[in-house]
Amino acid sequence: MDNHQNEKYSVFQQVLLFLAAYSSAFAGNTQLLAAIVNFKAFVAAIDAISAKKQKKATKPKTKMKADARKSVISKLEAACLLALEWAKTQGDEQLIKDFTINDTSFKGKINAMITLANYTYGVLNTNKVAIIAATSVTALQLTDIATAIALLETLQKAPASVRTSQKTVTALYIPAFANATACKDTLINLINGAYTIGPNANLQLVTDLKNALVFAGNVQHSLLKVTFLKAGTLIGIEGGIVNIVELLKEGTSNILGVAQIAEFVGGTYHVTFTAAGYVTQTQIITFKLGDKMEMTVEMVGV
Repeated sequence: MDNHQNEKYSVFQQVLLFLAAYSSAFAGNTQLLAAIVNFKAFVAAIDAISAKKQKKATKPKTKMKADARKSVISKLEAACLLALEWAKTQGDEQLIKDFTINDTSFKGKINAMITLANYTYGVLNTNKVAIIAATSVTALQLTDIATAIALLETLQKAPASVRTSQKTVTALYIPAFANATACKDTLINLINGAYTIGPNANLQLVTDLKNALVFAGNVQHSLLKVTFLKAGTLIGIEGGIVNIVELLKEGTSNILGVAQIAEFVGGTYHVTFTAAGYVTQTQIITFKLGDKMEMTVEMVGV
């Protein structure tokens, strides 16, 4: 998933949590329940696509390819050192050139290195009868070179295959997200239509849906700073607790009576203020996205 899809997927998950929280409120709403089933299925389809994604090459696999590359070079160098001396006795300038290789010859991108390795092995193999007869190069040694090159080619092709597979999987996200988004819009219409007004009106439910539709990872988070004071004084209360009920977030006041809750998404919430020996207070507060709200709460003794 790209960043945009990740944001959408996060919202889908928030909507699923919202639907679970209000499942009892939706009982009997046949049209809405059917849409919920569809939405869950569409999100599950996205999860199934994600499960097909292949991880990038691991360090051990990367090391395997590096080791295979070194193996090919060392095996070719050893054979070519011997074949070069044979080529000199033949006075064949092209063979002398072909067998004059060293580690530097194989520097650069791996595909070019594999091409050179295959070419050099091909020259060795073409002249193997004469080379084996005149040097200590063996048939087994040449076979070993061919095997090493084949292994390196296999390791090099694997990432390309993964990339092709990933592109195919990425393409599958497009219709899957389109389906889930369309179904989400249907849910919004059905919920707002059924619970904004009328006998089933539930403004808290509608507000919670609105909050669920906000991508929490891409907003300026709100902050609430509370100063607990003994009523009628400027004396701070240590140990006072401010709690945003719906978010299960709380903060405890320090020796100065100051408490804060940071990093939460804006919305309308029940906020409670408690302290040992004082009457608990509850307020309904609306926080706009990115708001930094400071407030003083005077606590009355029990």
